[in-house]
Amino acid sequence: MFKRTFPKGKVLFKEGDPGLEAFLVEKGKVLILKKGTEAPIIVASLGPGALFGEMAILDGSPRMATAVAGDDTVCVVINSQQLTQRMMMLDPDLMRLTMSLMEYVRSTVPYEMRAKAGLGGEETPQDRQARLMLPRPEVVESYGIKDPMLRALINMLCDYTRRRLPPAPG
Repeated sequence: MFKRTFPKGKVLFKEGDPGLEAFLVEKGKVLILKKGTEAPIIVASLGPGALFGEMAILDGSPRMATAVAGDDTVCVVINSQQLTQRMMMLDPDLMRLTMSLMEYVRSTVPYEMRAKAGLGGEETPQDRQARLMLPRPEVVESYGIKDPMLRALINMLCDYTRRRLPPAPG
C-alpha cells in the first residue's frame, strides 16, 4: 500500500479499464461517473474514508465506472493481492455476503437513475433478494471489523446496495 495524490479533474481510471488497484480516499473527493446517453452521470461523490475501485480487482471484471478527482485528493492505493489477503481475514459468512452484495451492485443501476437509463421502476427479484440479505448498519458495526479497508468495503457495499433498491414496499 502507498499514497497517491491526484489534482482536481484528474481521471483515476475509466469505465471499461482493467482493475489493477483499489483506492481509499484519505483527503479530498472523488466523483464516480457512469456513461449516460447524452453525458456522463455522477452516481457517487466519495469523501474521506470511502473505498472505490475494489470490485474490479476482486472479481477481475472491467471497471464499471469512471473515477475523477473532484478536488485535490489523496488516496491510499492497494493492489488486488493485498486486498484479497485482507478479505481472507473475513468470516466465511461475511465473505459470502460481501460477494453477493458486490454481484448485486455490479448488475443493477441505482433506483433513482433507472428511469434516466430507460429501465422500469418496478422492484425486481434481484432487488427483493438484496433487501433480504442487506444487514442493518448496527449489524455491520457488530461485526467488529478492525481493518479500515475492510470496514470501508463492507460499508460501501451496503450503501451502494441501499441506493440501488427501490423504496421499501409499504
